[in-house]
Parts: sequence; C-alpha cells; structure tokens
Amino acid sequence: MLMRVLDEALKLVEPTKEEREKVDKIAELAFNLVKDASKEFKEIKEIVFGGSYAKDTWISNDVDIDIFAKVDVNTDNERFEYIGRNLGLLALKDYKPYLKYAQHPYVEAIIEGIKINVVPCYDVKQGEWKSAADRSIYHTQFINDNFDEEKRREVRLLKRFMKTINVYGAEISVNGFSGYVCEVLILKYNTFINTLNNAKDFKEKTVISIYNYDKSLLDLFDTPIIIIDPIDNKRNLGAAISSNSLARFILASRKFIDNPSIKFFKQLSINPNRDLRKQVLVIKFSYRDRSDDIVWGEAKRSLRAITKQLQLHDFKVIRSACHVDIDNTVILFAILLEELIISKYYIREGPKIFAKDNSNKFLAANKDAEMIWLDDDRLKALKIREYNNTEEFLKMLLKEKLEQSGIAKGLIDDIRKGFVIYRDNFEERLINEIVDHITGTDELYL
Repeated sequence: MLMRVLDEALKLVEPTKEEREKVDKIAELAFNLVKDASKEFKEIKEIVFGGSYAKDTWISNDVDIDIFAKVDVNTDNERFEYIGRNLGLLALKDYKPYLKYAQHPYVEAIIEGIKINVVPCYDVKQGEWKSAADRSIYHTQFINDNFDEEKRREVRLLKRFMKTINVYGAEISVNGFSGYVCEVLILKYNTFINTLNNAKDFKEKTVISIYNYDKSLLDLFDTPIIIIDPIDNKRNLGAAISSNSLARFILASRKFIDNPSIKFFKQLSINPNRDLRKQVLVIKFSYRDRSDDIVWGEAKRSLRAITKQLQLHDFKVIRSACHVDIDNTVILFAILLEELIISKYYIREGPKIFAKDNSNKFLAANKDAEMIWLDDDRLKALKIREYNNTEEFLKMLLKEKLEQSGIAKGLIDDIRKGFVIYRDNFEERLINEIVDHITGTDELYL
C-alpha cells in the first residue's frame, strides 16, 4: 500500500525529460541575458544559479529559476540596491520584468510560464554575511555536495507533501517550511517516510541538527521548532515556522503514516458548514502595492488587532483568517462569530458591600444603569452596551477609531480610503473561498 502510493506520488513530482529540456532552455536563455547585462555593473563578480533549480530539487510543473549576481563585498548598500533593481530590469526587459522586495529589491519576470528571479547577493566568505541572500549560494553548494539522486527524489516527495497540507514556504503568507528546510530534513532523516516517522513524534522545541552544535545557542531561539542551519550554526531555520504550520505537519505525518493515501500529494478538500456562513463577516479593501511580505505581515497583525477589539467588546470570535490578493491588491478579513448580534445588556460587577468607599464609588458611577442590585453581598449593575451589532461596531472602529484600533500603520490610509463589509453575500470567488475556509473542516482533521 505504502510503496504503491509513493510510486504514484513520484510520477507526480519527478520532472519529465521534455519538461527538463524546456526548463533548461529557458534557464540558459535567462542566465545569458543576465550575464550580458551584468557587464554594465563593474561591481558584479559572477552570475550563478541558485535555489531548487540549481540543486535539482524542483517539482514537476512547479519551478522558479533563481539567478544570483555576486556583488563585490565593498559595494555600499545604496549601490547594492541599485544593482538589485536595475540588473534584472535591463536583462529581462523584453519579458515585462517587475520589482519585488525582500530585505533588498530584486526583479522577477515570466518567460514561457516560468518565473525568473534575479537576486543580488554579496560575494562574501562563509559566515561573513552582509545580506539575507548571501547564504543562498552556500546553501546550494552544501546541498549539491551532500545530495544524490535518491535524496532528490525523497525531497521532492516531502516538498509536494508540504505543499498539499499548505505549510510549504517561509514567506509570511505561509510561515512554513522553506525548500531548503525540506532539504535539510531529508539530509537529517534520509527518506521521506523516515522524516514523517520522526515528525509525528516531535515535541515542543524539538532541536534538529545535522552536526554537533553549541547548546548554549539554544537560549537564543524561542521558536516552536529549532532547526540549525548546517552552514551557520548561529542561525535557526525554524524561525519562520509558525506553531500552526508545525502542528499541521505533525498531524499530517501521523495521518499519512497511519493511512497512506495519494491525496496527500494532490489536494485535501474542505468540508464547509453552510449553517455557519450566516455567522461570518468579511471586510474587503484595496491597498497600495508594495512588498508581499510587508503587506502579509500588516494584514495578519491587523486581523489580530480587530479580533482583540471585538473580544474586548464581548463579541465572541470563533475563528478568523485573512487573505492578500496580490494580483488585485486587495485584502480580505473573514471573521466567524458565535453571534453577530449580542444582548444589548451586560452586567457590571461591583465590590462587596463591606468595602464602603468602593461601594459608594460604584453606586455613584452607575446611576445611569438600567438596574442596580445586591447579589448576596456584592453590588451589580445592569448596563446597556454602546454596540451590540458586530457590523455596526466594525464600521465605527474602522471609521472613527482607526488609529486607536491597533491596525498596522501601513494599512490605515488604505482602509481610510474605503472598505466594504460583506454579510451573507459571498458570491465573489475569493470571498467564498475564505468563508469556506473558516467555516469548514479540513480533510486533514477527519
């Protein structure tokens, strides 16, 4: 059963000969274009491939080609960023290139359906990092030095498994396992199945390291899982992995080991609860285009702030989720509540009557109450809420108290320009999908 599933899965993840030939052709084209353009920048020492293409760990029908420009280590930050912006724009000018932003700007373009990334990094010695991209070259070298064809097959299975359960990628939108982390896990545990057999029993703050490491460094890492970077033992590769992504991986590992199925390499379904849809509100607004990671970070922080404000005003949130539609620069916040309209009354607890001064203050402060009484020896008052309708409260919060709401500063002007709150009318595809997500049970849990 297990071997049949894995054999079938390998057919899904292994690139075909024809696919390799197409990708190699596009990679060579892009590489030569970047190499030719690099002659315009005297600081560029070398052009090299990086990422999953360079390591030959990419998955069929899912490949990006990363091209790194190694820049002289003495180049100042301003010039480094200038190269990051302009090298790719010049090299790929015939393919509608566009800027992207990580720690530093870089360029993307699409050639025959394949994404090309042109990324600057410093030409540093190992351990003397100046930018976040500097390690990538050494990651590629390390994996190529330690991987054989068998390990490449195993890591393709692991990557596809991670993608299916929605925990693949270190970007903020996912907060999951990067491709390099998958490769490190296979180096540690040798096979896909052995990785899952270990993962199903992970404890909190499990430490994963290929080599011996300085245990005193563990005090620096406060993350759900600690994965020591083999080329830099002061770096925790687990820093990007959220507790939720880790938990999903652990649960999925248990499920697959107990009952292997090809669905873990295709798609897991969600079974939405239609009755709960009437308890959902969706906030939609546009944002000004900028770095994907920045926007996702702002969106997640803002949703937490809105959820907190709702709970402070006695609206009980069951679940919430956000989505950033990069293509249309739109953000969605979906919130599932126990009730959209709560009682207009609430009880304010007072002091025991024996506390004379506090009792007098309570009585004076609650003269406008609907009712005051003694519950045994404790004063209580029945008050009317300022807001008992969730939709009305959110409109007030996002219009009148936006700057005090805790919403990320970067989104305040975007929300101020306008937003829409949807209730019941969830016909738009993305809105329908996010509502299904927060009202549904993932097949992983069944």
